[in-house]
Amino acid sequence: MKYEDRTYHLTMRDVAKAAGVSIATVSRALRHNKTVNPGTANHVLEIANKLNYYPNFQAKSLRLKRTNSIGIIFNNLGNPFFTEILSEITMVLNKTDYFMIVCDSNYSIESERKNIISMISKGVDGIIISPIDPGGENIKLLLNNQIETVFIDCLPYFSDQCYVYTDQKQGIRLSIEYLVKNGHKNILLFTCPQEKNMTDLFKSTYLELSHKYGFKIEREFFIESDEFTIDSGYKVFKKLLTQDISDKNVGFTSIATMNDLLAIGIYKAANELGIDIPGNYSILGYDDIEITSVLKPPLTTVHQSRKRIGIESVTKLLHNINSQEKDRENVVFRPYIVVRGSVRSIH
Repeated sequence: MKYEDRTYHLTMRDVAKAAGVSIATVSRALRHNKTVNPGTANHVLEIANKLNYYPNFQAKSLRLKRTNSIGIIFNNLGNPFFTEILSEITMVLNKTDYFMIVCDSNYSIESERKNIISMISKGVDGIIISPIDPGGENIKLLLNNQIETVFIDCLPYFSDQCYVYTDQKQGIRLSIEYLVKNGHKNILLFTCPQEKNMTDLFKSTYLELSHKYGFKIEREFFIESDEFTIDSGYKVFKKLLTQDISDKNVGFTSIATMNDLLAIGIYKAANELGIDIPGNYSILGYDDIEITSVLKPPLTTVHQSRKRIGIESVTKLLHNINSQEKDRENVVFRPYIVVRGSVRSIH
């Protein structure tokens, strides 16, 4: 037998023979089963590594009717919010026999549908998805194919499904109330129609709090960008300010954004136009992505735990794939304000 022959696929039997143990011992050692003596397990792993052994997942999937693959469908992998979640999912899967297939829908209903169909055709064992429309036809298509699914970054829509998410209404409330607490009554709301459900929640919570705290809302206090990007935030905010730059006062004192990327775009426009943050305008972000702490001034923002969302979503999915007893309990994380330097008190 020539192990270096690339046309020959090594089997556990070959590893067992080289290591001088049974096939069952090799199987348990490769799965890191704690019933195997640690010394024996290390010996088996060293032999497997030396022989460049890797499991034949195609044969295994045919035998077990599984592919050991997880589908990931996110809305925007250009947003660190999603890439940081993805990083945590990767670290969990690296400790298992599972691998992932990642797709970016980029807030396109058509792309999302193609991605779901692609995952179904590949026979993935489960999917983690940030849906564009949690109750839309794409999600119904997914659920009708009875694939184990965990939803993130959305409010629960179906009672019998698993959701891992941040209490977004509470996050928005914290954002607006923090500005009000610091004396701001003229608050500009910066949203994006790509996330329609979140935008609607942002606006309704804003209106609700305006009645509670008695501040007036002007129509011009609502602006939207085309995309959840730094560049889009920059262009929209620069256009707004250059239209009213003559008196350096557009009628608002602070801005609450739907995500940190829009806030960073505001910083870029403000730097170009010589506008001081928080001197002229206070800025409050949403997500608490890593880069926000190194802005000048550092961005005050609402924290969402990407690490915990990533770990909890993939842990629940793996449990539901491998267990007869499904865990349908939703996991809700509480957001909180990370106070930095972009909001000033105007009492």
